[in-house]
Amino acid sequence: MNNIDWQDMLVKGRRRTRIQRIVGILTLAALLGFFLWHFFYASTPEYALNKLNAAIQNNDSDEIKKYCNLDAICSKAYDDLTRDMFAHDSNLTNETKVMFEKFYLNIKPQVIDETSDMILAYMLSGEWPTPSGNNIMKGRQLGIDYEYLIERSQLRNTELVRFDHFTKSGNEAIAKIQVRDKYTDTIYGLNLLMVKHEGTWQVTEIRNYRDYLDFLGPIQETGLKNYIHDTSKIIEKYNSIFDTQQTHFKKLNKSDDGVLTAKMRSNIVAYIRSDIIPALEKRQSELDAVAINEGAQYLAAQRKESTKLTIAAWEHFITALETDSPDEFNISEGFHKDALFYDHRIDDMIRNTAISRELPSTP
Repeated sequence: MNNIDWQDMLVKGRRRTRIQRIVGILTLAALLGFFLWHFFYASTPEYALNKLNAAIQNNDSDEIKKYCNLDAICSKAYDDLTRDMFAHDSNLTNETKVMFEKFYLNIKPQVIDETSDMILAYMLSGEWPTPSGNNIMKGRQLGIDYEYLIERSQLRNTELVRFDHFTKSGNEAIAKIQVRDKYTDTIYGLNLLMVKHEGTWQVTEIRNYRDYLDFLGPIQETGLKNYIHDTSKIIEKYNSIFDTQQTHFKKLNKSDDGVLTAKMRSNIVAYIRSDIIPALEKRQSELDAVAINEGAQYLAAQRKESTKLTIAAWEHFITALETDSPDEFNISEGFHKDALFYDHRIDDMIRNTAISRELPSTP
């Protein structure tokens, strides 16, 4: 081997050694970086919130439960929501208020379970589910209007705007976030309590949730009261019309033996089509023409749904009279009951704004 070949091999050897050293240094740096990331950033509340957000995006329920204790959040929020629910209702005695408070405490476990499942379902699908089938929260089976309770919680109309910053103290941290009320476009800062449990940070409570309710409530109620005032003459006018229709409807149904003749059925069907359904449609049309104030969106939607269900009940009642179908009578009754649920809810909403109002006396 000549001198040139030998020197070339030495150069290449030194070059390989340098490359190996560089690779070794880079590998060590990567391992050190991973070590630092794992034991510092990966053990921070910021990391946990990012993982929670990723879990929601990826529809990963196990990861969501890992970084978010829904039962704990809902339990404290339920206490905040129901604490003063009856405080300003002048129609209730102190004894009755205490009774209601005890009742809400008794049903708390069932409400917490259902609400946790509902929030998880929303995180996974982006849609708020409603109790159906044999769910005890459907209607008023549990003794409350669960749908309206959720509405008062502000859950469905509150959306995340951004994360602000974190403050950490030991195994607890506060994540400050900005949220927006979609009804009134109000921005508010919420404080999420995060607790380190078995090495993992979890969101466990909305620290100032009650403050959020107290702040937002009067803003929404102002728009709601204005909307109730703006629609009051329409409601009064059609309550009077429905009272008259109800009286006439009872006369058409009056029979000595309790059996409706073909002629009587025909007259009832004609009256429903010519007077009752058109009055419901006209009332809704007039309500739709009124500007909906910020904070009144839910009431307006409830009125519209009540009208739709009531009309459906009458339409199936017509079919039942024309075909003498028991199934159609049952369907009509089902729609009528659903409409009554909405009417009760509307009444509750208006009573909670300290404005009295009679339920519509539909026939």
